[in-house]
Amino acid sequence: MHLEPFLLFGFQHLATIAIIFLIIFSVSFYFKAQDEGSKRTAGIAIAVLIIVHQLDSAFNTFTFNHAWQEVFPLHMCDLSAFSIAYYLWKREKIFFNCAFFWGIGGATMALLTPDVDYAYPNAVFIPFFYGHGLVLLGVFYASTALQKRPYLRDVHKVIGISLVAMICIYLFNFILGDGANFWYLLDRPDNDTIMNFFPDPPFHIFVTIPIAIALFYLIYLPLWIKDKIS
Repeated sequence: MHLEPFLLFGFQHLATIAIIFLIIFSVSFYFKAQDEGSKRTAGIAIAVLIIVHQLDSAFNTFTFNHAWQEVFPLHMCDLSAFSIAYYLWKREKIFFNCAFFWGIGGATMALLTPDVDYAYPNAVFIPFFYGHGLVLLGVFYASTALQKRPYLRDVHKVIGISLVAMICIYLFNFILGDGANFWYLLDRPDNDTIMNFFPDPPFHIFVTIPIAIALFYLIYLPLWIKDKIS
């Protein structure tokens, strides 16, 4: 079968993003008006979908002949997926806070600049968009239906957690060896991203860190403005 190359911001890309956000907003606002029991059931259902997808992604590491190191769910989107799934199950807010910033920052960037080479019906296309869409669904569901939000002190906490996690992930990349590039700390992504404009690795980290911190504050900015207005 002849596969068309993936076209960044082409019709298929934009249509897929539109469908994902339509589902996210529809589900989140529908359950906002439901009773607490229905909200909890829906939240656990989303968490189960996320965990099942993560397990399936680990299996597909070998199916799609990816580096065996990719079986470890250590990308930022993986960690945000587990964080929001755990929050929807146990309602421990620190996990929501991490998923809020990691998910919105990481999953949104992944949807805008996806790491896929070929358009649908390539076998990688649907799992990629489905998985990152699930992360955002979990975050927006918690924010909208469950009325949860971070505060400025939570931004600082997540930045601290992220810096510690980054050091651990960096060391883990070295331990795993060639093929491990979680959080893109050792090298740039294969596809075109904003990192193309950064210095060559490993010096790209010195640009990545302040941009990531600025992004967290930018994500929080609408909430800060809302608080100031109210």
